[in-house]
Amino acid sequence: MTELWDAYDENRQRIPGKSIVRETFSTADDFHLVVEVLLLHEDNAVLFMHRSSEKEIFPGYYEATAGGSVLQGEDSETAVRRELKEETGLETGRLQLLFQYSDPQYHSHFDHYLARTDADKNSVSYQKGETDGHVWVAPEDLADFLEKENVLPANVTELKILFGLE
Repeated sequence: MTELWDAYDENRQRIPGKSIVRETFSTADDFHLVVEVLLLHEDNAVLFMHRSSEKEIFPGYYEATAGGSVLQGEDSETAVRRELKEETGLETGRLQLLFQYSDPQYHSHFDHYLARTDADKNSVSYQKGETDGHVWVAPEDLADFLEKENVLPANVTELKILFGLE
């Protein structure tokens, strides 16, 4: 199944009637929109998903965000809710946009969100070929976890800033 993305210009403006095909995307194309969400439990524990050994990039690492590319016709918030559900099986009511940035090297615009859940911590599900485990890390254990475990470098930086760990 072909995945289509809306095309954006360098100023985050959607280009009407123009699409990007995921399978043939290159950095010669226009920009596309990517979303990521950091999920906290009602007790402020951070959800880390364990990346499958089948992953091409960072296999076996923990990642603190769910996310992916925004599909054609979706807005950022709809996409982040879809990605969260696909990658963790969880849903959230309230989303908070933390920050946005653009990466011209990869022709991508990024929207980073924070979400909270009161779901049972054992109700997390895994996406075949993507994830194979999870752990909830309490704020007081976060610095130790980031030091001892393999965590995506971008997540380490973001979490240290958000939780004041530096």
